[in-house]
Amino acid sequence: MLLIAEKIEKKFDKTEVLKGISIEVKEGEVVAVIGPSGSGKSTLLRCLTQLEKIDKGRIEICQKLMVDTQANHGYADPKVLHEIILEVGLVFQNFNLFPHFSVLRNIVDAQVKVLGIDKKEATEKAMILLDKMNLRDKAGAYPCELSGGQQQRIAIARALALNPRILFFDEPTSALDPELTGEILKVIRALAEEKMTW
Repeated sequence: MLLIAEKIEKKFDKTEVLKGISIEVKEGEVVAVIGPSGSGKSTLLRCLTQLEKIDKGRIEICQKLMVDTQANHGYADPKVLHEIILEVGLVFQNFNLFPHFSVLRNIVDAQVKVLGIDKKEATEKAMILLDKMNLRDKAGAYPCELSGGQQQRIAIARALALNPRILFFDEPTSALDPELTGEILKVIRALAEEKMTW
């Protein structure tokens, strides 16, 4: 299993957002979490990617224990948490691109700073990903010059550049016009066909 989450609980003040949620995901598997607005979908993803801490439960990612409150272990040490975060990618609803960076720099800087690889190698990989997203000609553009669908494809390329074993999408088409949704779904389908876990 790439991901095991058991009996996850999360409260914000007195509001229970996650109540005993359990999920298992195998390598190459595609899983959708479906529910109405406010049902905790984004909170679950934020807990799995260490953007929020759970109150109770156990999470294991890529055979590494992230947290286990039931066995009184709490969260793993910072070194293990860092190793785990390198195994996952997250594509946000609203792209979260750096507006003052070019498209190319948005993808290159992530690799240089997170993975520690040199700029030349990072640039080569970024261009391969831009080809895959049909956006090579936008390498020098800035996010404000792109459509929402193009920005979301750049966000996906940036996440893929970090070589995650699991890629989480938080409602990746919710900020897009209906006509742009199709192009993002096409990219996601292609990733599924490549057996990327998400």
